[in-house]
Amino acid sequence: MATKKRGNGKVADLTVEILREIRDQLQLTNKRLEKVEKRLESLEKLQVATVAGLNDLRSRFDNLLEFAGDRYRDHEQRLRALEQRASREQ
Repeated sequence: MATKKRGNGKVADLTVEILREIRDQLQLTNKRLEKVEKRLESLEKLQVATVAGLNDLRSRFDNLLEFAGDRYRDHEQRLRALEQRASREQ
């Protein structure tokens, strides 16, 4: 019976050692996961800022196109008036 107790003690020690290693690895995994979560939060904030910036840029482009279109039509009207005046003077 003494042999069995020693054998069981070795198995128990081995089991405890394996469980400790598993615990240690889980702690390391949790730390890495926390870092990944922080990076993901940073990326989400960057994405929100990027979308906001692109929306602002699109709005500015829309305003520019509207302004340029108005200016283009104004120039067309002026050119027509000049062409008509020039054709009358000939």
